[in-house]
Amino acid sequence: MFDWLKAKDVLTEARNECKKMRATIERNKLRIEELHKLPRPKDELIELACSWIDNFGSDYPQLLQIELDKYVKNPMTTPGEYHQGKHMNLNETAINPLRIVQPAGPGVLVTTPKTIERALFYIIGDQLKEAVGRVVRDMEYPAIVGPAMPKRLAEIDKLTKENEGLENKVKEIEGGLQESADVCTPAKDPVQKHRSRGEIEYTNHYNN
Repeated sequence: MFDWLKAKDVLTEARNECKKMRATIERNKLRIEELHKLPRPKDELIELACSWIDNFGSDYPQLLQIELDKYVKNPMTTPGEYHQGKHMNLNETAINPLRIVQPAGPGVLVTTPKTIERALFYIIGDQLKEAVGRVVRDMEYPAIVGPAMPKRLAEIDKLTKENEGLENKVKEIEGGLQESADVCTPAKDPVQKHRSRGEIEYTNHYNN
């Protein structure tokens, strides 16, 4: 004889397991969202700024070499700012300027603050990095911060994969529960259904 009580216990346990897994999925989602919003630790922020100074300033030697190359290839060329050893007036336009702090590269006639920033990053990069470190360490910062980026990304990846596995398990269990419900639900007897309708019609006719 089929043990209906045992089957009921199995189904109840399966439903409870699904609830637990769904709760874990939601908890993981909240943690992932938190990891996307928590600020970086101060040390990592300093490292990020210093890395930018190093990387962005690394182009300066090449650009300065390009800027000076015309004087290497044409040694008789004189920078436009100077004429017979005297500096031009600031209101005058230089025809052939020598751009030391803001070399923009070949074919670029107009420099921007970015080109100046690049030169400063290279020329006084160490002083700038030291200053950035002092400023960041002294500035107001949220009390709660997230983990460093490598650890943060690893945790997000772990939780995302865990959720994918749990969602597949929930889908599998709920599919099995649905199949069990379909098997256990008795089909209605067409004759009984007809009788019930007939009885209803008879009752209505009698009442009228």
